[in-house]
Amino acid sequence: MMENFDANKTDYTSDLVNNLLSHITPTEQDQIDHKMKMAAKIHAGLKAKGWKSLDLARELHLKSPSLVSKWLSGTHNFTMDTLVDIQRVLGIRLLDADMTTTRSPLKVNVTVPVVPSSLKDAIQGPLYKIADQSGTPVNA
Repeated sequence: MMENFDANKTDYTSDLVNNLLSHITPTEQDQIDHKMKMAAKIHAGLKAKGWKSLDLARELHLKSPSLVSKWLSGTHNFTMDTLVDIQRVLGIRLLDADMTTTRSPLKVNVTVPVVPSSLKDAIQGPLYKIADQSGTPVNA
């Protein structure tokens, strides 16, 4: 009789599994994680619609319904076209390619000195004198 590991609620480890896992690079692990998350999202989308794998295969006009099982295994390397089709049919979001990002507006405080028109003539001459010395024109 085959043992049911879920029923035992114990962690399963073995030297073989640990050895295999030790050879997975961080990049490979990241890819595996993303594939598994994609499979989980598709599975959740199927459940939300009350569909089975066969329903999705039929809706996508797949030649081989077993392809959906491969998708749900978490090992499939999807094409963009396939992901777009799956998210359209299931009404879920698998891709986040939206180029618009919400950013908080840039807040800048600017202080502009204002000279009353009555003082304009009194300071215009000295400003031009400063400008002449620095070589930078001054608009008065």
